[in-house]
Amino acid sequence: MAYADPLSRKEIEDRLAELPGWSLTNDDTTLTRTYRLAHLPAAIFALHIAGIQAELDHHSDLTLGYDTLTVAITTHAAGARLTEKDFTLAARIEAVSAGHGAA
Repeated sequence: MAYADPLSRKEIEDRLAELPGWSLTNDDTTLTRTYRLAHLPAAIFALHIAGIQAELDHHSDLTLGYDTLTVAITTHAAGARLTEKDFTLAARIEAVSAGHGAA
């Protein structure tokens, strides 16, 4: 059984519409968002995201910058295609972002 089934283009568009601020990479394989916040809060936010990822057993790439935290999510086990797991993780991250002062 597959780790997760890839979503159709319509499913991706519908789920993306529920996540303002998130976008797809040019090849439509990765869900991404860059949050702006001070460096120390960004690092703490990254740790919070790591905890969510561990809970969901699904992980993203996090890039910590001077005043940004970029999140990139895809399901490698589904051939680097987007699955429900990606959107669940993005929604969980989005739900806690305001508490970290992320914009």
